[in-house]
Amino acid sequence: MKISVKIKFAELSSLPGSPVYRHWRSTNVNLIKEEDLRVFVFVTTLFLLAGSAFSATMVTRADEGNIKVVEAKAESQFPDGIKFSVIANSTDGIDDIRVFFSKVDQQGRSSYRSVDFEPGDSVVGESVLPSGRGGDYFPPGTKIEYSFEVRDKAGAVLRTDSKEFVYEDNRFEWLTVVEDLITVYYYGEYVEDRANVVLAAAKENLERMLPVLGIAPTEPLRIVSYNNYRHMSSALPFRSQTVSEGLQTQGMAFSNERVLLVHGFDPTVTGTVSHEFTHLLVGEAAGSAIGQVPSWLNEGLAEYGNIDPTDDYDAALRYGIFTRRIKPLWYLSSFGGTPEDIIIAYGQGRSVVQYMIDTYGEARMAALFPVLQRTLDIDLALLEVYAMDQFGLDTAWREALGLEPLPSPDELESELEEASETSETEAFPAENSETDESPADTGAASESTDTAESTPKADPAGATEDDEKDSEGGSNSPGCNVPASGNAPTGLGMLLLLGAPFGLVALPRLRRRWPFS
Repeated sequence: MKISVKIKFAELSSLPGSPVYRHWRSTNVNLIKEEDLRVFVFVTTLFLLAGSAFSATMVTRADEGNIKVVEAKAESQFPDGIKFSVIANSTDGIDDIRVFFSKVDQQGRSSYRSVDFEPGDSVVGESVLPSGRGGDYFPPGTKIEYSFEVRDKAGAVLRTDSKEFVYEDNRFEWLTVVEDLITVYYYGEYVEDRANVVLAAAKENLERMLPVLGIAPTEPLRIVSYNNYRHMSSALPFRSQTVSEGLQTQGMAFSNERVLLVHGFDPTVTGTVSHEFTHLLVGEAAGSAIGQVPSWLNEGLAEYGNIDPTDDYDAALRYGIFTRRIKPLWYLSSFGGTPEDIIIAYGQGRSVVQYMIDTYGEARMAALFPVLQRTLDIDLALLEVYAMDQFGLDTAWREALGLEPLPSPDELESELEEASETSETEAFPAENSETDESPADTGAASESTDTAESTPKADPAGATEDDEKDSEGGSNSPGCNVPASGNAPTGLGMLLLLGAPFGLVALPRLRRRWPFS
């Protein structure tokens, strides 16, 4: 039975599926009652959605054509990188294959490489993602996600499912100990106890630094523990021969990959792990602004997070004060110079960060990193959070130690220019005078605690061009190091004198002779 009802146009247009309703309104046929109309529109909508889904499925299947991927995998080619390989076939002939990959902990930053193969109906293709000298270095322990895209001459495209792969140092059979977000990789019999020592140090550091950095990590952090320095040295980034002979790295953190390499059997492993693990956490706190975190802050925080600190850096700081080698804070965006300069800079960074936390609290430090991410400028971030820039902080810190503050950056720059001009005049008193020229050692300052090789010249910070920066704009910890056997810097013998307060007493007079005191 037909039922005629009147429905207001305003009510009709407000109902779901209003385009259908407008069609019904435009006719002069008898209207069914509103409830029946709702049912009709609902059923019609379901039919359309189902048809769309079916159509999309058919399109996807059609796009894949006759392509079949028989095998798709990744293999470690340590130390040269990762080899991707694929076996595929299509009756229409394969003419293009690409492998897409990204670091698992950095979503949205995908890259791809072309796969080499001989075109045909059945192909075997390979592509190597190089590491080290052949490409952008990435450490063992790096986890990636990858997939292949295969195209044939008929225009069909097939994209394989994504897979995860961990780049391993395949010289060894790796085992793991895991707790929450932390995984420690180790190898060898009777080594699990040592791996648990490494894990415990990382856990303690995590608990200590979370309130300081204001973060709550949700992505895994990986530690690759080597049994000796010889094994680990092959996994580290390339270093010049001069640096390699003078340094022994105990650990190195890679914030972009969330990986830490460590010498697990070194006597200082607990302190090294906690120091370097802090770098991973600082990388998370700073995010995309990690490149704007100056070394004095990054290394100072790493030492604040060191659960087994020594007095070496305190002694180095006293030595730096006594020898007038304490540099302005704003010159320590990266550490460089002589081995002694590097150690002094660590002592200074540690002392400044300790002063900031003791004076203003952990919450203020945690507030600094979100502001740094927004401003991308350490001075602006410090001004907003601490009401002083690096010059103001340097002044406050020096006054807290009983030292005279430095001139302003502009005044200091002027003094340096005058000192440079005077030095040049003294070095070349006559136009035709003979001079002995000794080329400066320009080895990379790629290590971050005890030593580095370079001689500072015009740059007051002594920074070199080889500080470790990764390929994506972030920064890596240059590593915790000790002097290689027989290569300790001779000036550090002066550390025997550092317990005396003479350096602090003499500093005001020494400052008048040299602007860096």
